Amino acid sequence: MNPKIVILSLAQACYWFAVLVGISLSTVIGLQLAPSEKLATLPYALISVGALGATYLLSMLMQRSGRRLGFQVGALAGAIAAGLAMLALNMQNFIIFCAASLFMGIYQASSVYYRLAAIDEMPPQKSGVAMGWVLSGSLLAALFGPSLAKWANQWIAQPKYLGAYVLVAIVSLLAFFLISFLGKKPATQAITKTTSATFLKLPAYWLGVGNTAFGQGTMMLMMLVAPLAMHQHHYSVDAGMSVIGWHIIGMFLPSFVSGKLVDKFGAPAVLFAGLGVLALSAVASILGTTPLHYHISLFLLGIGWNLMYVAGTSQYNKAYPAAEKGRAQGIAELVIAIAAIIGVSAGGLLIQSFSWQGLNMGLLIVLALVALLNLVMQKRAPLPAAKT
Repeated sequence: MNPKIVILSLAQACYWFAVLVGISLSTVIGLQLAPSEKLATLPYALISVGALGATYLLSMLMQRSGRRLGFQVGALAGAIAAGLAMLALNMQNFIIFCAASLFMGIYQASSVYYRLAAIDEMPPQKSGVAMGWVLSGSLLAALFGPSLAKWANQWIAQPKYLGAYVLVAIVSLLAFFLISFLGKKPATQAITKTTSATFLKLPAYWLGVGNTAFGQGTMMLMMLVAPLAMHQHHYSVDAGMSVIGWHIIGMFLPSFVSGKLVDKFGAPAVLFAGLGVLALSAVASILGTTPLHYHISLFLLGIGWNLMYVAGTSQYNKAYPAAEKGRAQGIAELVIAIAAIIGVSAGGLLIQSFSWQGLNMGLLIVLALVALLNLVMQKRAPLPAAKT
């Protein structure tokens, strides 16, 4: 195993631990600190805003100065975010906590490039494997993160949750330390400076970006809506947390094989498999609303997302000239981040107008349209075939 892939996988685990704490506590702390209950979700939303603002800028920084610097900026932002969150809890200050969320967004923006850096470190025929190993690091955070956060919260009695953010600061600095071993400039970094953007005219590039963004937006929408739907069906908060826990496991457990499948069978085949799994997720929800149906549906949603995310990334990553890497990756990840925000924003509105089962019926129709679009686009812009 390439040592740099191991470092990136561990850095991914550090990031996901930090973000799991943010997801779990930002709304709770927002409710505690906000001057109005209507502002309680603002800190959580600001994480996405910070990521949106930093995604493209970080890509260009990495193009000029190397991956290491960009990743260290992100990890340092995570440590600053944790420090600001601790200060906000001590001072009971909502504005400082909002600032912490913006810095956490910068950390989030840097982390999306871990999988792309892994591709740089491996030969093209093993790019999927490299991606998969990096994403698998998230599974460590999903399995052990909640227990570690609970343990850390026992370190400091008051103010509540301070210990969790102490641990976020520690893992962010650990990521900073690990990333220092990557080397100043990856060997595959493009040296040629260019102002051209020929990739913007390539259908294959946009097809890959669109597929990745669709998978991301769909996953965020359904993940947000599921706990709300369970609340409507009078299930407990603990039941909802269990469902989301299995969803996160579904998101990252396939990483051990999804990249290998892309390398062996090609991105289009894995993409259609992902669409099929998402369809099965929708069918599971349509068939019933028991806790078991929710668990199966959200677990399959995570698997389908993983397959689409890895396949879509592989598609767009092979469709641009090396000299345009910084801009191409920056724009792609910016579109994906926007899709995630749209998914989160649309979820709350859609569940007010449609039932959980009705929403999943609509998803089946959209999935069929996306599959049809891919079939048409692949004839116009063939993508790299499977490598053996």
